[in-house]
Amino acid sequence: MSMSRFPSAVVALILTATLALSACAEKSDAPTTPAVAMPGLDYAIENSTTHGAARSMSHKTWLWTRGGGPAQIHYSTADGRDFAWLVGQRRIFQGEWKIDTTTDSSGQPLTQVCLRYPGVNVGGLSSNWTCQPAGTFFINMQQREGGDPLRISGRTQAQFVLTQTPANLAEVEARVAGSRLNLGY
Repeated sequence: MSMSRFPSAVVALILTATLALSACAEKSDAPTTPAVAMPGLDYAIENSTTHGAARSMSHKTWLWTRGGGPAQIHYSTADGRDFAWLVGQRRIFQGEWKIDTTTDSSGQPLTQVCLRYPGVNVGGLSSNWTCQPAGTFFINMQQREGGDPLRISGRTQAQFVLTQTPANLAEVEARVAGSRLNLGY
């Protein structure tokens, strides 16, 4: 039977029903293609060395926006101390960092970055050692730079409270430099 034999009302009804049914179909954000290999990430995780990880942490200021809790700005000293300034807090939390080696599920050595803040359980900081594979840890850092440009080493209080997640470390550095409380700080 050809389309020309159907009355135009029937054709219109079929088209309308088809359009209505396709509009009701649920859209999904699920991938429709196979997973893509991430060789850079895999390489970083599998090939992090204890020395390389320690060098990447030592005497560095870094911005962390991942995980449970507010964004964090850290300064990690060369001797294993860590100072964390959290969005919404004036207090600078004092803790420790270390590099540890364990084995992965296949028995291969795995270098980890570990942090703890004795007596603290707030905003993603823990009094117990929490460790992550070093490669993953460094890839997840939003930003890292050498030194202590915010001068938070040894401090217990920040000059001001960060009320929102900064876009980058330069934003906070400019605010610290312009602070009227910046008296040789």
